[in-house]
Amino acid sequence: MSLDDIQKVGVVGSGLMGHGIALAFAMGGYPTTMCDLDDARLEAAMRNAAATARLFVDEGLITATQAEDALALISTTTDLAELAANSDFITEAIVERSQDKRELFNKLDELCPPHTIIVSNTSSLVLSDFGSDVKRQDRIGVTHYFSPPAIVPGVEIARGPGTSDDTYETLAALMASIRHVPIRIQKELPGYLLNRLQAALSTEAYKLWAEGVASAEDIDLGVRSTFGFRMPQEGPFRHYDLAGVWRWPQDVRMGMLSRHLPGLSEDAAARMTERYEAGTPWFGDEVSGAEAIEERDRAYLRRLKAQYRDADPKA
Repeated sequence: MSLDDIQKVGVVGSGLMGHGIALAFAMGGYPTTMCDLDDARLEAAMRNAAATARLFVDEGLITATQAEDALALISTTTDLAELAANSDFITEAIVERSQDKRELFNKLDELCPPHTIIVSNTSSLVLSDFGSDVKRQDRIGVTHYFSPPAIVPGVEIARGPGTSDDTYETLAALMASIRHVPIRIQKELPGYLLNRLQAALSTEAYKLWAEGVASAEDIDLGVRSTFGFRMPQEGPFRHYDLAGVWRWPQDVRMGMLSRHLPGLSEDAAARMTERYEAGTPWFGDEVSGAEAIEERDRAYLRRLKAQYRDADPKA
C-alpha cells in the first residue's frame, strides 16, 4: 500500500492527542473521522480542534477559510465499525493501557478492509505488547506524536516485528504529506527515542533540584536559555560537528567521552569509543564548516531578538 492509496483517515480516541491528530490530518487535506465512546466527548473534541485551528489562523500559518475547510473534513462517530469500514489508515489514541490497546487492535483487525493500515500513538509501550494477535502484521505500526500533536512537527515512526518495509515507508511519507517530520525508529524499545531522552534530562533535573544545586526556576531557565535555545538548530550530534569537537586533540575528545561511558552498555561504549577515536564529523564537512556556522548564528540572532531583546534602548 502506498501513500496514494490513503484517501480517508480514522482516529480512535478524541482526547488530548486524538483531536489534535485528527486536525493535523484534516489540515493536510484528508477526510478524517474521529471515534469515541459518546457524543459528549466528541463534541468537546471538535471544540478543542476548532480552538487549535484558530491559533493557526491567529499566528498566520493558515487562513480562516483554510481553518474552516479543515474542520469541515472532520466527522465524528461512536460506531467503531463505521469508522473501520471507511478508513484506509487508522490511528489509535486511547488510554495507555496494553490490554485496552490489544482489544482495540484485534477488533479493528476484524472490522477493517484488508488494505487498511492500523497504527498506535503509544508513547511508552511497544507494538509487540498489544499487536501480537493481529493478523495483518505487515500493516501495523507506531506513529508517536508529541503534544500538542497538530503543532509539534516531529513524529516517531516505529515498526513491529512484522511491519513491512512498504508500510514503514508509507508511514514516513504520510507524516511528510501532512507537514510533520518523520523520525525513524529502527527497533522496538519502551519509550522509543525521544521520551527516553526527555526522561534522562528530567531525572537529572529532579536530582539536581533535590540536592539543592539550583531552584526549579533556575533549572528551567538554564535549559531554555542555553541548549534549549540552540536546539532548533542542533541536536547533540550536530552540536558535536558545529562545535568542532571532532577536530579536538584525541586525548581531549576521549576525556569528554569518558563522562558518558559509564551509562552505556559494553557494546555501545565500544562503538562510541571507536567513533570518537576516529575524529570524524557525524554529518560530514558540509555541516561543520564556516558557512554552516554562520547560518546557525544568524538563526540564533533572530531568536535572540524575538525572545530575549527588547526594543533598542537608544530609540
